[in-house]
Amino acid sequence: MLTRHAPAGAALTLVLVASAACSSPAQVRDDVADVVRQFSAAVDAGDGEAACALLAPAVVDAVEDDEGEPCAQALTSGDLGAELESRVAGGEVTVRRAGGQAQARTPQDTLFLAASSDGWVVTAAACDPRPPRPYDCALEA
Repeated sequence: MLTRHAPAGAALTLVLVASAACSSPAQVRDDVADVVRQFSAAVDAGDGEAACALLAPAVVDAVEDDEGEPCAQALTSGDLGAELESRVAGGEVTVRRAGGQAQARTPQDTLFLAASSDGWVVTAAACDPRPPRPYDCALEA
């Protein structure tokens, strides 16, 4: 996490993010696809803690603010939980990367991810295209 009070930590975080963004295309596809599969498996199993651990911190905060309950509960109950569960699918994950950002498509969903100091994290899920406007996502910051 970047803070104004820790310039050395900020520099290290930037180096780690840059390293993740510079990985080989095949490695990035594999890493992003693994996170998408882990997120889908956690949602499918009703494991909100595991699913939330794969989200960007800003997304966790937005979920808790919007839903009025802890992230783990919000991802496994109510309308948001139902929307996420309806999109869980096995099958191929197609990945497109642009720098430290990635878009992953499954047969049921489109997700967006970002490189972080801990690897790739989900920044949006349950997304529907709205041409010519941006995607409409049920889960996002």
